[in-house]
Amino acid sequence: MENRINHKEVFIEQIFNASVEKVFNAWADPEKLVKWYAPDGCTVHFKKITVETGGQFHSCISNPQFGDCWATGEYKEVRPYTKIVFTMTNADENGNPINPVEIGMDPDWPGSTLVTVTFAEENGKTKMQLRQTVSEELAIKTGAYPSWLQMFNNMQTMLDKN
Repeated sequence: MENRINHKEVFIEQIFNASVEKVFNAWADPEKLVKWYAPDGCTVHFKKITVETGGQFHSCISNPQFGDCWATGEYKEVRPYTKIVFTMTNADENGNPINPVEIGMDPDWPGSTLVTVTFAEENGKTKMQLRQTVSEELAIKTGAYPSWLQMFNNMQTMLDKN
């Protein structure tokens, strides 16, 4: 685990028992992404998604308890088997950015964050690191941090089946 000097951003490091190609493709292949990219009990669907540098997405995570959470984003950098960087912006069903407070989110939650995911082969497994430009403390308080952990467990389950 990397030593963090501050908690100004979310940092999660996870080792997957799968090749770098498989873990990267879990992020880059929309058919795989829909199988794991939602917290437990929720589902995700994409109105549009193009995983390439300059590509965009418009997604909805549906939560039976809290309803739908829409987001848009742009892929700033997609380097096969190495790195994916994308923005994540709270949005409405039509893809228009909205203030997170309007959908019942914490008033301190930023309307847009940058997510950086890196992949590295390590002894036949994949070390994946995720960073998100929001304080880790706020991400834990709002449930975003544990949601990432649940999603990564879901990804490992999906990878184990393939």
